[in-house]
Amino acid sequence: MIIHQVVGKLAELNLGHHHGNTDFTIERVILSWDELHKRILRKTTDVGREIGIQLENGHLHPGDILHREGKHVIIVEVKAEAVLVVSVGTMRNMGLAAHAIGNMHAPVEITAETIITPYNSVLAVQLQKLGLETQVENRPFAP
Repeated sequence: MIIHQVVGKLAELNLGHHHGNTDFTIERVILSWDELHKRILRKTTDVGREIGIQLENGHLHPGDILHREGKHVIIVEVKAEAVLVVSVGTMRNMGLAAHAIGNMHAPVEITAETIITPYNSVLAVQLQKLGLETQVENRPFAP
């Protein structure tokens, strides 16, 4: 099966429960954060189906529906990977962290209190030398 475009978002589906069962059968293709930005991929879903992805434009996001046939969907999921979570709390710390991470050209997710980036031991040491609190976690990362 070759996928040429995203056909919807998981959040748009009515995933109501009837007698403990969901209305949809969900098959997952699990990608790393850097695979989300690739337009051409060959992957195997969680049930062993081989699929090719050749997007005409754009890139993938967690929850994208790649294929839908009746009540069966194939969705994009992001696998858990080691990330560096930097607590920033103040504008000064945000600036220090953003500058150091930017110098490494690393992708980021930004929340109200943290900057999250793929784990890099050199970057972790540099941030700690700046007095920033860092923590390594294993979780999905989707910048």
